Amino acid sequence: MLKGKFSKIAVFGLACIAVVGMLALSACGGSSQSSSASSSSAASDEYTLVTPGTLTVATSPDYAPMEYQENGEIKGYDIALIKEVAKHLGLNADIQNQAFDSLVTQVAGGKTFDCAISAITIDDERAEQVAFTDAYYDSNLAIVVLKGSDVTSRDALNGQAVGAQSGSSGEAWAKENLKDIAYTPFQETPDMLAALRTGKIKAVIYDEPAAAYSIAHEYDDCDILEVIPTGEQYGIIVNTSNVALAEAINNALAEMQADGTIAKLQEEWFGAAK
Repeated sequence: MLKGKFSKIAVFGLACIAVVGMLALSACGGSSQSSSASSSSAASDEYTLVTPGTLTVATSPDYAPMEYQENGEIKGYDIALIKEVAKHLGLNADIQNQAFDSLVTQVAGGKTFDCAISAITIDDERAEQVAFTDAYYDSNLAIVVLKGSDVTSRDALNGQAVGAQSGSSGEAWAKENLKDIAYTPFQETPDMLAALRTGKIKAVIYDEPAAAYSIAHEYDDCDILEVIPTGEQYGIIVNTSNVALAEAINNALAEMQADGTIAKLQEEWFGAAK
């Protein structure tokens, strides 16, 4: 853990007026420099870090264009965003691959990761275990089926085999809104889309940006049956005892919004700023 510390030096003794004057002048010149350094330290050391100088970030890179792996490198909008956040905080970014349904638990533990970013929807249940930053992206859910499927409406999914990513808002929506379904949770998005292609399930439910990207880039035999206007918002999660880090990230996000960084990233990854 990294925490800022400040020290004081007490000077005792008697000396002649001339010596005292020299020491006073020297101390005065030194205190100006020390005060400036301390002020700078205080700004960055209010929060704790797993590794000094590094923002250690968990993500589940199976959700293009938000986060995905290409030739062993983790990429995506979320990854570009958190790297810019780290840069604004004067930190390096260490991005690590973790299962999506473990992200909240990992961050809540407070020992391995400073934060997690992975298209994590802000909701009350998660907020009982972790702290959220301000929202950085708006989203909805989508129901995806194979082209030519006999499932032509949301109601036709009742009683059918349906899949979603374990621990996701798509999973929560399916369990709450569809009746008598045979539900299958999946660890990763490609696994549930493979199950859709092979007929093991009739539909998958996940975030609309990721669904649209999947269909446009790899799964052109699939189609979005319906966009569900859930009004979801993504947030970055931090440990509840490290709220100062969430505040620092919020400040960085506000700066990035003001200086056009976020708009630039959205144009790069989505083709237009949202």
